[in-house]
Amino acid sequence: MQTPLGQVVEKTNQVFWICSADFSKVLYVSPNYEKIWGHSNARLYNNPKAFLEPIHPDDRARVNTSVHQLVNRQDFDEEYRIILPDKTVRWIHGRGYLILDNNGNVECMAGIAEDITDRKAAEEALRESEEKFQQFANHVDIVFWLCNSNVSEYYYMSPYYEKLWCRTRESLYQEPHSFLKSVHPDDLERITSIAVGDNAFDINEEYRIIRPDGSIRWVRDRTFPITDKNGNIYRMVGVAEDITDSKQAQEEICKALQRERELSDAKSHFIATTSHEIRTPLAIIQSSFDILQNYLENLTAEKKQRHFQKIESSVKRIAAIVQDTLLIAEGQAGTLQYEPRETDVVKLCQEIIAAIYEVNANANRIEFKVSSDASIIKLDPKLLNQILNNLLGNAIKYSPQNSTITFELNLSSDSVSFRISDKGIGIDISDLPHIFNSFYRASNASNYPGTGLGLAIVKQCVDLHNGQISVESAVNKGTTFIVKIPK
Repeated sequence: MQTPLGQVVEKTNQVFWICSADFSKVLYVSPNYEKIWGHSNARLYNNPKAFLEPIHPDDRARVNTSVHQLVNRQDFDEEYRIILPDKTVRWIHGRGYLILDNNGNVECMAGIAEDITDRKAAEEALRESEEKFQQFANHVDIVFWLCNSNVSEYYYMSPYYEKLWCRTRESLYQEPHSFLKSVHPDDLERITSIAVGDNAFDINEEYRIIRPDGSIRWVRDRTFPITDKNGNIYRMVGVAEDITDSKQAQEEICKALQRERELSDAKSHFIATTSHEIRTPLAIIQSSFDILQNYLENLTAEKKQRHFQKIESSVKRIAAIVQDTLLIAEGQAGTLQYEPRETDVVKLCQEIIAAIYEVNANANRIEFKVSSDASIIKLDPKLLNQILNNLLGNAIKYSPQNSTITFELNLSSDSVSFRISDKGIGIDISDLPHIFNSFYRASNASNYPGTGLGLAIVKQCVDLHNGQISVESAVNKGTTFIVKIPK
């Protein structure tokens, strides 16, 4: 009758064996040997060294050496491969021990061998998985990390951390909260409050970091808890990615939408303003026409002339509005022509001033100053006429009637500049970024006639010359426009 121990030995999936002290005789091998090795126990009893034959050639010498070390009283603990009769390969974990008698002499040797093929396959799959993850983590532009539950120790931080934060991973391993040193001051309090503690296990935040070179990047940070079999959190993993480009794209979209809204509002305002601007001269034309038609014989020559002048002035006003609108349309369509030619710029400026006085004898006095005798340069006189007429016209319109407009012309070796200064109502600082937009009118200009196209036309004409325009202004103190055009 078999003992309980014998029953256990024979039914277990492990192989138990006992051999003589010199390994010359196998005293016992459990039945599972035949199942795992695919060879009979009798073969091993007849030839104890036959156990080496199924061992994979690449492992055989190492295992044989370990067996002899066991004989020399060194424990045997090896993992090796065996080749079964059907050529399949299995992994074995073998362990051997010396059994001593009461006098300390080796009486025999015993050991256990088990099939670890499934475990090895799992380890290999895990190793391959880890390698793939490492390759992925080392090359993808995302930060992966693993830390303990209270964020006091990092176990892993992917290399992209150093590229994104521009700080070493070693510094983070040594000081786990050092990543917070890079967080933008405006975001630091919010991120610090959730980066440590219970909330740290469920973060989904966007914030800015300042890198050592002063550049700012937007980061999206997410964390996920890892729990044990009892549901207790013992690890935390996280993913951080650079979202600067998408943030900038969002900002550009918002700006574009805002510009579209502003343009739509400006166009609506333009339509209303232009309608008013056109209705007024049309009403004057209609009124003068009715008087001339119905009372022509009763009017003196002086009154007739006055009505003809009103009609002529109103027609010119409508024509100017239409011309401005067409210029803006051409500029936006890219069809506004730039036709430079040799021009006497001093003479052109004098003609523009004379034309202003001719139209309005009561116009403010324009003090014209020239800083050079050389006056012939290559530019587009038609576009320059638009620039100066609009800037001088605005200076006159928005200034007290008896004030002086300063118009300075400076010719240098590489450029020509025009400086027009007035002592008028000025432009509020909040309006300055928008004054060159089509249809835009400053907040303090609503009581003055205009369509909001003049400065937009000026900007287009300056740009076609590859020039620059700047403005200095203060409310109720005046405005200065400076146009610089390269030769």
